Amino acid sequence: MIITERDALNKLTQAPEVKHIILTGGTDTAQSILRAKPTTSLSAETGGKDVIIVTASADMDHAIMCACHSAFGNAGQKCSSCSLLLVVERSVYDRPEFREKLRDCATSMKVGGVWNAGNVVGPLITNKNEKLLKALSTLEDGEEWLVAPRWVDKKHYILAPTVKIGVKPLNYSFRTELFVPMLSVAPFDTLQEAIDLVNGLDYGLTSGIQTLDENERRYWHDSVMAGNLYINRGITEAIVNRQPFGGMKLSAFGPGIKAGGPNYCQQFTIITVKPDSTTDYKKSYAEAWESEFRRPRDWNHIHGEQNVFRYLPLKGGMALRLFKDDPDTLAEMVALAAHLCGTPLTVSIDPSDKREDLSEKLSELGAGTKVESLASFIESMPSYERIRTCSPDIPVEMYQRAAATNRFIVTDAPVKDGRVELIHYLKEQSIAFEYHRYGSGQDKEPKIEEEYTF
Repeated sequence: MIITERDALNKLTQAPEVKHIILTGGTDTAQSILRAKPTTSLSAETGGKDVIIVTASADMDHAIMCACHSAFGNAGQKCSSCSLLLVVERSVYDRPEFREKLRDCATSMKVGGVWNAGNVVGPLITNKNEKLLKALSTLEDGEEWLVAPRWVDKKHYILAPTVKIGVKPLNYSFRTELFVPMLSVAPFDTLQEAIDLVNGLDYGLTSGIQTLDENERRYWHDSVMAGNLYINRGITEAIVNRQPFGGMKLSAFGPGIKAGGPNYCQQFTIITVKPDSTTDYKKSYAEAWESEFRRPRDWNHIHGEQNVFRYLPLKGGMALRLFKDDPDTLAEMVALAAHLCGTPLTVSIDPSDKREDLSEKLSELGAGTKVESLASFIESMPSYERIRTCSPDIPVEMYQRAAATNRFIVTDAPVKDGRVELIHYLKEQSIAFEYHRYGSGQDKEPKIEEEYTF
């Protein structure tokens, strides 16, 4: 009997003995695991279509160096590798010196086998990738090669750095995850336009900006939707604790808790409230919000590079589906937690479940109430960023819908400890700012509270 790789994956991921799966891999693989067994607890760091924005206020030499290092190091096969370079403004993009410097930087990188330690760009894992072949063999309307594809070896495993310019937002190379040493370059008139295009991508893993303008920097990091942000440096090589790693949107599956961060192990635990607990959850939630979640922080204090870790509300909202056996008090705990975190909450209640008094209490905490059948709620699940229940004992149709639409259901019962509970209503973000250039402290270190409070 021959067991294929896919057979082995299915047996491992669907085995009843397996309670939680950790995956670093492709988005398609994560989706396959969830859809094969929707009740699986999955924590997955998946794909990315990672972007660096370069503005007219950038140190252009430094920006080009960072973009090339991020795009071509590891042959572009890191999930955090830069594959899009968005240039703001068009006048910068059209300058012959900009294109000449980008070409020179790309073509000067050493390419070859891994046995020569001086080579920066090595072999691809596979050259049978259909996405790769299409991107390298096709020029769409307006596109041209600044640096044309060039295979270094006879078997076509080592591809030299490649640069495609004139790439438009709807083009194949703009939106497709490729894992190759190819950089697509596109011009934009405004920073807002470039950010909108970044946020319109399916992925949200890493993103960077190159600018010496403080206002541009602040506007960008408070607008762009990605898990790891980088300012005036490359967007690869995250370090544990310094830049906890993990994305948003289709770059992450599960609770979205970052590897290398302070909360990573919590997702593998089951925490319950002791029957005799006297903890005042209202006080605990408020204290945890003030001491842990409200303020961004830098634990490392490295001179020349600031590394900020912060929590963001779920702007897309959360839905709590209540079932008849769920006590009102649990709904009130969820509503208070969401209210403190700034996450919009909708509490979904079945028409047969009469809870008029609860609706009034929830309203006081800013939560909406929606009376609807289970079928209607399941249909509406994709309209929320995250789903909440008070128990994992829920209809399997909810799990199936979540798996089919890439949504995560928090099934842990609400607890009284705010440090444990509030993490469910937030998402994590890392921001690395290299405020020196060429080893000198030419930019001053920003104050965290002034710069990064969302």
